[in-house]
Amino acid sequence: MIMRTFLIRTAALSIGLILAIGAVVAQVPDSSRLGSVYVAGGAFMTADQPLFRGDLARIAPGSSLLEEELGEHTFGNDRYYDGTGVLEISIGILPFKRSGRTGPELRMGVTYAGFMSQGAWLQRTERTPYDTLTSNQTGEQVFVDSVKRSTYWVDHYGERFGLNASLIWRTQGRWSLFGGVGSVGGLILNSRTDVSKAVYEGVENATTNGTTGYEHTGAFGRNDAQESFRNGTGWWFAGQIPLGLDFQISRGGSFWNRVHLYYELRPQLLLQHTPELGTYSSFSLQSLFGARLKL
Repeated sequence: MIMRTFLIRTAALSIGLILAIGAVVAQVPDSSRLGSVYVAGGAFMTADQPLFRGDLARIAPGSSLLEEELGEHTFGNDRYYDGTGVLEISIGILPFKRSGRTGPELRMGVTYAGFMSQGAWLQRTERTPYDTLTSNQTGEQVFVDSVKRSTYWVDHYGERFGLNASLIWRTQGRWSLFGGVGSVGGLILNSRTDVSKAVYEGVENATTNGTTGYEHTGAFGRNDAQESFRNGTGWWFAGQIPLGLDFQISRGGSFWNRVHLYYELRPQLLLQHTPELGTYSSFSLQSLFGARLKL
């Protein structure tokens, strides 16, 4: 489902940017000031704020599952670091071009920065005596318990859409380095919180080496329930430092000498806000591989 949603969003983003690029190009009076068109994709790694127990009621208001007796359940949350995909399409112009000097390139475009995801769980394990096993050879006794484990999962997520702008300086040559400064930001849309419950029951199984596991045959059962809540629209913004390596595919020909491949890293200071969780800052990093066409 997430992959299908990603493809739909990607197609919509691409069509929208093609129209936007056409509008920008039409408004540039001097075509010599056009820079490049960029298409890139990669990974967006963030150090998101984890969910705390007090956040659950705000992101899942009125949840009947979370209103059950959970006082003896242990709370835990997902890893602080999160990774998702990113897609970006941009166009560059040369607003500072002068005779004999191109100056830095101003790159602008749209970004789909994937899913923001935060998770937590509540869990309780109950043990009751079930049976006693006695060894025929040694007479050693092993006590076996009946185990019941209830787990509640809470997943909070949304999609990041935004606009990006960077000022880029380049070295000359077939292999070149580039760097700059920029920003990216936009809206967090389609925000939701899913709450689910699972109950596992089984018999603890003693093994020959003295360790225990869970025997899920016979007395094993599972009871699932799930709820979903729509959350409000948020926003995100990041200041970034683009750094990368660029390679020109060919030195000859009228087309391929304009095509470049590039790899780019973007350390970022990220701000995110949702109506339920407020505003928080974190460090993030985009790693992109793409192609650019000089206009």
